[in-house]
Amino acid sequence: MTRRALMLAGAIGVAALAAVGVGCGSSGESAGSETGEAAIAACTGKIGVIAPFAGTEEQDAIQMNWARVSLDNFNREHGTDFQIEPMDSSRGEAQVKRAARALAANEEVVAVVGPDTSAKVLAVGPILDKAGLVYVSPSATNVSLTDGRLKGFFRVVANDAVQAPEIGRLAAEQLKASKVAILDDPDPYATGLANGVDKYLKKAGVPVTRQQISVNQRDYADVIAKIPADTDAVVLALTSADAGQRIVQQMKAKGREPAFIGGDALFILDAFNTVGTYVTSFTPDLREAAAAEDVVRLYKAVFGSLSPFGGPAFGAMQVVATAALASCKDARASRTGVWKALPGTTIKESVLGQDIAFTDDHELKGGRFYAYRIGPDDYQLVD
Repeated sequence: MTRRALMLAGAIGVAALAAVGVGCGSSGESAGSETGEAAIAACTGKIGVIAPFAGTEEQDAIQMNWARVSLDNFNREHGTDFQIEPMDSSRGEAQVKRAARALAANEEVVAVVGPDTSAKVLAVGPILDKAGLVYVSPSATNVSLTDGRLKGFFRVVANDAVQAPEIGRLAAEQLKASKVAILDDPDPYATGLANGVDKYLKKAGVPVTRQQISVNQRDYADVIAKIPADTDAVVLALTSADAGQRIVQQMKAKGREPAFIGGDALFILDAFNTVGTYVTSFTPDLREAAAAEDVVRLYKAVFGSLSPFGGPAFGAMQVVATAALASCKDARASRTGVWKALPGTTIKESVLGQDIAFTDDHELKGGRFYAYRIGPDDYQLVD
């Protein structure tokens, strides 16, 4: 199956998932609290989700859809009546700030899933912190997000301090690159990832050149001209899969054939899909995760193959809903209760192929990145 089949995640996909039901083993266990039907017969509250859903690409709705499916499944398993408050983030930081202010002003909202990118987390963090709302991102990976500035921020994926060495090892040890070029763009995610890869490779004794580029550029002839001719690996630490694809195609058109390695933002087969290129992901292939057997069945039936952004959104909502249930008093969840409960919340054998639990600085315990090679019609895990 191709990535296009995988990404058909609109209303039909959500309806199919909700109708079949998603069994995930344990839906979540919160340390020091009961979450079964015997503990609380019903609980209400709203959970905000800041994620794209109004864009034009098929992948734009994947996180919002899977967060919705996760909450529907949680309500079904626990007899709760939590509702989703969807906020689109497809138009950038100004839009997500408005979304954050709206969620903060809505007293029924007890927690937030998202935002999806590091730059958006930095934009909304102070607003959500001030409102006492915890926010769990399914995909923001910049290392600095957990430096203590953002009190309510958590993530269910590993950060770029884990991703950068994975890319560095792939280039230096598995591909045996003797000279590497790193291209990044002026975004916290891209520059942070590029810094990490640069540091790893230099420590490994691999010569590195580096350029910061615009992802809106159409012709990269000037960029390519600055990449030394003997470069045998190019790391694309970019926020745009389309830009990464243009660079690959334009280099190949000039007879340049280094190995290309994209960061996790390029894990979109419809956009970044040249056979033989490499890309990283913060989730494993769910087809290999025993704990996600029912979810995998639905992925195959509705989406096709693996989706790196679906599983973490499902898991992030599980975490938030579990903490909300633990906070329930008089049949209502509360912001203060979720704030207290979430750091100790654990999702056993999650759809991500591991437990979801947090370190003291709100990182995913034991999180890792995975490297894939793009084949003719699927991703191939690099051992």
